[in-house]
Amino acid sequence: MARTISPRERLLLLSAVALTALYFGGRPLISRVADLGPRSGKLLAEKTAVIVAYRPTVGRVGALRAEAESLESGITEYEKGLLPGATPPLAAADLQTLLKQLADRAGMKIQSEKILAHVKKGAYLEIPVQIVAGGDIRMLKDFIVALESNPVFITVQDMSLRTVKRRLFVPETRTYTDTNDIQASMTLVGLIRGERG
Repeated sequence: MARTISPRERLLLLSAVALTALYFGGRPLISRVADLGPRSGKLLAEKTAVIVAYRPTVGRVGALRAEAESLESGITEYEKGLLPGATPPLAAADLQTLLKQLADRAGMKIQSEKILAHVKKGAYLEIPVQIVAGGDIRMLKDFIVALESNPVFITVQDMSLRTVKRRLFVPETRTYTDTNDIQASMTLVGLIRGERG
């Protein structure tokens, strides 16, 4: 005779089967959760260290913002000394015109000029122009002083000097006299803003 299972026994039997399945099925999960404890403590310590390291920087946000604005205004002020041309050929033409004006004021005569290839320097482009100019030493000094005091930033990248003898007619005495002029070969460089990016 077969015995029937009471509802209470059926509940106990199903509970036992469910617990056994849960035990064997969840055992890998339990070991992972158990391993998470020490790792999570280490992870928490690392995250806390990072937060502590960044806290002074976050506290200086206002000072850093003011410093960035100060640097930006300084850069804007210095960029007033750039050549006005937007492209290298236009800037080179502007530089040539400016050099002719400065040489005329100093009394020097520009005998030849040549635009050289531009060079990228960080966020800027160097625009070099090579000139050969003649005059006496005082004129050369006046020309270099005019370059230094000019609001447009121009630097002398390369210079070589040589003396040139020439005969000069003196009308008062109706004679010729020998004079030594200086011929200066210079590479002068101006800057324009390059492509930012």
